Amino acid sequence: MIIDTFENAARYYMIHPALEIVLDYLENFDISEFKEGKIELKGDDVFVNAIEQSTMAESEAVWESHQRYIDVHYLLEGEEIIKYAEENKMKVKVPYDAEKDCTFFEDGEGMKVNYPKGGFVIFFPEEIHKAMVAVEGKPSTVKKLVAKIKVDA
Repeated sequence: MIIDTFENAARYYMIHPALEIVLDYLENFDISEFKEGKIELKGDDVFVNAIEQSTMAESEAVWESHQRYIDVHYLLEGEEIIKYAEENKMKVKVPYDAEKDCTFFEDGEGMKVNYPKGGFVIFFPEEIHKAMVAVEGKPSTVKKLVAKIKVDA
């Protein structure tokens, strides 16, 4: 997992060739152009999901991980909590579904990610995370972009 601001984005370009494309896109995204849905940057290999939804109680949010895609979360508007959990401390609830590229885990302990305003969080394959958790248990609407980068693209 990486947590940082766009000021330091270039440090991560060597991790995957598409990270430069994604981080540049996110940093320069014009919120006035926001429209929910999928934004293809390079077909199904590199795309962004534009999401507008309400955060939820921590007990309602789901723990998940992916195998084929790197996730890059960027909060545009509102507040949310993202959590991270170590794999050896979590129990699988729903086994990996290749079509959805997702494994779901039972509720368990995790740590809060200090998500900087104007920054991003990168989750690599198999890193377990839970997003869209309401701050102080008070649901609010957020707009965010979640970029997906296919690992072998």
